[in-house]
Formats: sequence, structure tokens, C-alpha cells
Amino acid sequence: MSLRINYILASFLLSSTAACKTTVNAPTEAPALGSDAKIVVKKNKTGTFSVAIDVQNLAPPARLDADATAFVVWLVPSDQPAVRAGALAYDEGDRAGALEATSPNAAFTVLITLEKEAGPASPSGKSILSQSVAARG
Repeated sequence: MSLRINYILASFLLSSTAACKTTVNAPTEAPALGSDAKIVVKKNKTGTFSVAIDVQNLAPPARLDADATAFVVWLVPSDQPAVRAGALAYDEGDRAGALEATSPNAAFTVLITLEKEAGPASPSGKSILSQSVAARG
């Protein structure tokens, strides 16, 4: 009987933990065709949302645009300007990029652009990903 209760409790805890995060898999757009992005959004104890972005099979920025040196991630809440989340930490050997950020918003569009530098004030380069995300609370 005790084993059954432990199993039910463990199942409940696993299902409630999984329900607290939202995962979106999205393909990138030209000129970065063939890359895949995984976006995970999870509500924090403070009420903000952690955002983890992982992009695989991603060619170096300069191969996609001769002037580009960085992939910059933007979080764009509905009817608001884009907010720079940061530049992807890009590993040319693995052809992968990752970023962890925080947002006060539960719903937004993740935008990744090719930029000449890692810290532009607003998106100015070519977009390689635009994906709407709505976190489950």
C-alpha cells in the first residue's frame, strides 16, 4: 500500500513539474535554413519567466551574412518594442548557440537576428527566427 502511495505521489510531482514549463521547437528561417531551435519558458518563484534558447546545426554568422558577427536574441512582447535578451553563446565547432534570459512577460515572440555587433539597441539585421511563445503558469 505504501509503495502505491509513493508511486502516485511521484507521478503527481513529475506531472506538475512538467506542466510548469512550456517547450517550443521551431525551425529557423533563411538564410539559416536547416537549423533547429528549442525554446523553454518556465515561471520562476518570483513571478518572472526564465527563457532558455538552444539552437543546433547553426552556421557561423559570417557565413550567413558577410557583415554579421553575432546572433542576437530579442524578446518582443505584444504591442511593445523588442527587448534585447543577449547574444547567443555560439560554439563554431558544435555549430550551436545558447542563451538563458529572464522576462517579466508570459507571452512574447522570440526573435533571433544576425547583427554586426553583439549589443545593438534594436534589431537591425536579418531575422533567422521569429517564434511566438506563451508560457503556462
